[in-house]
Amino acid sequence: MSAPDVRVGIVSWNTGALLDRCLAALGPALGPLRAEVVVVDNASGDDSRAVAAAHGVHLVANAENVGYARAMNQALAATEAPVLIALNPDTEPAPGSLAALVDALRAAPAAGVVAPRLVHPDGQPQHSAYRFPSLPLAAVVCFAPPSVQRGALGTTWRLEAAEAPDPPGPVDWVIGAVHVIRRSALGGAPPYSERWFMYAEDVELCWRLSRQGWQTVLVPEVEVVHVGNASGAQAWGSERDKRFWAATYDLYATMHGGPAARVWAFVNVLGVLVHIVANHLGSLARPNRRHQRDVAVGLARVLPVHAAAIRDPEAPLRALGAQPS
Repeated sequence: MSAPDVRVGIVSWNTGALLDRCLAALGPALGPLRAEVVVVDNASGDDSRAVAAAHGVHLVANAENVGYARAMNQALAATEAPVLIALNPDTEPAPGSLAALVDALRAAPAAGVVAPRLVHPDGQPQHSAYRFPSLPLAAVVCFAPPSVQRGALGTTWRLEAAEAPDPPGPVDWVIGAVHVIRRSALGGAPPYSERWFMYAEDVELCWRLSRQGWQTVLVPEVEVVHVGNASGAQAWGSERDKRFWAATYDLYATMHGGPAARVWAFVNVLGVLVHIVANHLGSLARPNRRHQRDVAVGLARVLPVHAAAIRDPEAPLRALGAQPS
């Protein structure tokens, strides 16, 4: 029997209803591709396992929640397929979308990862392509006025505030909701680092491949609906941003060393303080601007993580612990 064209891996943790819609969309999205589909369930308390079984895909039922990266590596392991697709259960790929991404990967010999434009369920664009974290990027995000961030500067630095849509082509990294990966680019290694329970593994994959000469390519003409944060919201609620930043500081120290990570944290602390004050003053000047008050509260919530990283970039991750309680 010849090897399949693709292996599709999906990790589920209490996302049964979303998983059902994702799996229902999968066949048309893959089109003529011969696919292996593996769902790894991280000890869900809902009907995720029954949903996967009903769709006839291969199910790996973990006895405990081992985290996203480890579970996705399970889903994508032991295959001869030349293309691996890491797919979040809260995505709903349109007919032909995944086949088009595989075609794009095949047509770009330098591409190690290809990804679509993500959109919200209402069709609005969802920012998903970014620059690698760095001091210059932090300075732009923290101190450039919002009006400047919305313009050409924001497009250049791929900021969330940028009004122009992301152009096609090579990017630094893309959110891991849909990663179409060239298996040979991995050199036999698992796709994702298991250093983190959740978050940062998508940045690390793109960074690792870039150091080996591979590109991450955005294909914005292919759009995939992505609900976003389906498992993270359940696990940590309003504490999710703390988890994200804790993992990111640990990653930054891995990428650039501890001293550089401390400087990066210091810049972020200054930037957060500036934005807290600006949003607070804005809410006072316009009492109906509830959004600005909410932004200030959210920034204040993660400020201790930034501050702790000045002393030790790995401290926030140790303090928060690995798994959802």
